[in-house]
Amino acid sequence: MRDSAHGGSQIVFNYLPVQYRPGRFRAGVVPYEAAEQLRRLRDDLAGTHVVIRSGDTIVCVPVVPDAPTIGSEQEFNTEADLVVVTSLLQAALRRVLTEGWNFRLRKFAPLVFVSRIPGRDLLEAAASGTNVEGLHVYPEYRLDVRRRGPAGTPGILVGIKARYEIDLPVSELLRRGVRVEGRYVLAVDHDVPVQPNMDLSARRRLIGMVEAVVGDRLRLTDSSGQSEIPASEAWLEPRRDVFHDMLAIAAGSGYRRIESRLNEAAFKLSGAEGRYERTKEIADGLGRHSPLTIAVDVQAAIGEPAGSTSRISTRRLDSPTFVFDLSGDKTHRYPRQGLERYGPFDSEMFTPKTPSVAVVTPQQFKGSAEEFMHAFLHGVPGKEAFSQGFIRKYRLTDCKVTFTVFDGGAQDAVAYRQACLTALEAIKPDLAIVLVSQEQEHLYGDASPYMVSKSTFMSQGVPVQEVQVETIRDAERASTLSTIALACYAKLGGTPFVIGASHRAMAHELVIGIGRSDVQTSRLGGSQRFVGITTVFSSDGNYMLSNASKQAPYEQYPQELLRTLRTCIQDVMARHAWQPDDTIRLIFHVFKPLKDRETRAVKELVEELTKDYAGVDFAFLHVGNDHDWMMFDLRSAGTRRRGQVTGRAVPARGHAVQVSRSEMLISVTEPADMKLPLQGAPRPLKIKLHKESTFTDLDYLAGQVFRFTALSWRRFYPASQPVTILYSELIAGLLGQLRDVTNWNPDMISAMPLRWSRWFL
Repeated sequence: MRDSAHGGSQIVFNYLPVQYRPGRFRAGVVPYEAAEQLRRLRDDLAGTHVVIRSGDTIVCVPVVPDAPTIGSEQEFNTEADLVVVTSLLQAALRRVLTEGWNFRLRKFAPLVFVSRIPGRDLLEAAASGTNVEGLHVYPEYRLDVRRRGPAGTPGILVGIKARYEIDLPVSELLRRGVRVEGRYVLAVDHDVPVQPNMDLSARRRLIGMVEAVVGDRLRLTDSSGQSEIPASEAWLEPRRDVFHDMLAIAAGSGYRRIESRLNEAAFKLSGAEGRYERTKEIADGLGRHSPLTIAVDVQAAIGEPAGSTSRISTRRLDSPTFVFDLSGDKTHRYPRQGLERYGPFDSEMFTPKTPSVAVVTPQQFKGSAEEFMHAFLHGVPGKEAFSQGFIRKYRLTDCKVTFTVFDGGAQDAVAYRQACLTALEAIKPDLAIVLVSQEQEHLYGDASPYMVSKSTFMSQGVPVQEVQVETIRDAERASTLSTIALACYAKLGGTPFVIGASHRAMAHELVIGIGRSDVQTSRLGGSQRFVGITTVFSSDGNYMLSNASKQAPYEQYPQELLRTLRTCIQDVMARHAWQPDDTIRLIFHVFKPLKDRETRAVKELVEELTKDYAGVDFAFLHVGNDHDWMMFDLRSAGTRRRGQVTGRAVPARGHAVQVSRSEMLISVTEPADMKLPLQGAPRPLKIKLHKESTFTDLDYLAGQVFRFTALSWRRFYPASQPVTILYSELIAGLLGQLRDVTNWNPDMISAMPLRWSRWFL
């Protein structure tokens, strides 16, 4: 890592630093007894105190002069008692939003509100006179008061997004001839109490899918309990795709023009520059009330976005060096060029050197398939991206290719299945390549030629590579071939490259990704089941194996996950002959946070499995992008592509900043990675270290996560997630699709040889 405070960047955050003053204040304290007691105190003292639960006590802080002391009086400190102080600031912000700015709140902790003031509807200007009554796109803001942020200061995190709204009840849509069958609807949940200053639309909840319209009532399926509801009391779920369907109906022939204008308007809200300007707008508005009185004799001064007026010191994480031999002598900064110069990492030990490849193609693609395979094996002359071809680039001796050509069409899944079975009647191939068409992208389950082919081959332990015929016919064929070759070598069990590990202090360091696939055939009805997915890597990023648990209901899922994890770790221990005097470090990357009891169970399992070794360290790291944090670089001019600029104010990859004792942000998508001019600002990765961890070097862990984002064997360019998470998601996605194919057996991926294969790439 290297400090970048004085580099060519100016990193700014959507975070408003807060300074509290003075340092001490007094409040009353009573013991906490029950939730009803807390609710009653808040109701009774609403005009005079802020009532806060703090552990086993309730703190009643006076916010008006001469308010009585409730309970025993104690002294508090704005630096030490941040739980109390952040609640005071949140209450003060609520008063500003509702009393000063006249907003209604969708949520109260954190504060969420929609700006519906005149001129804020993005669709109104985009429609320019076209009647789109009942459809709106407004800015939605989320103000989250935090105890710590960049530079260690308390502050306010400002989240911004576009909120799509369909205000017309279903009865009005039906009157206008809109079909609503098959769509999900909302209705008011009367169990949600009405609170002062509440946005009443926030009481609407998803209740089910419309099965049929019967008179003025809707008959529901996949529902939360109701079987019918009056159409006048229901609203369509305003998902973006549903919203655009309604917009297309309302706008008619003008839809494309309005959609284009709306996308441009939405980009001004979601792009990096737009987000920063809206954050600054909130800061300026709150600044006019600053310092805010948050309690009697206690104030909070709200500043400009962190980094905009004074520099925030960030770390620049080192880009990985790619390694192409066991000794570590053959290295390169870029994986594609390194492969061309040195060949793959395991070229000396890889087998089979003459792999057998089965190619399955409809008769209509036979010529394209033959041309593709010749270029794939031998290269594209004059094209730097793939001049060597698969055989030379990956240091193979040859490839034995057999074609199975059939008469069915591109959407004939039955014909594809029979062709795959025919191909398997000969010698079992090491890899299957199946030519498909974009025509079948919308098909799934038994109707999907690719999924049927994948299921058929994988049931015999053969990994499959899909090739879309339209893709290999385009002008960028060499780049496409290069990417396909990378995935194919990995599916054959090869290791194209690894990354240089920062140090080798531990005898064994494993990085283990834990993912989860939710198995649910409906959104509201039926029981939900889960599949735990585990991927295991060495510290240099070398993929070792993966495993998936059996489907289990939530209450049994932790036990299934532990069983799968136990199998993976025991396999690695045996395969690599761990010795009693070895030191071991296990780093877990989790996309969906484990609950405390799950983390403790994993820790106890690993302690049990490794009790006979010299030393064991653990780190449990939640890695994700489901958060409101944004990073901007006010000096980034973006990248010009085809006359248009993308990524203005987007920082380069590798900026890292700690935002709490256990959390760090890492920028992983830079302007060059952004493909569209109207692409929204990318979110940084957030890593969070669990309190059960015994290895707590957050800088080391952040550097490793960052290097793992550059390690995918699916494509040569970096991803926005580390492979520990990316591979788990790929496995989950394919398992979800294969589940709908008749006779698919998910246990195949845990059996040899697919257990050690990268079949999911």
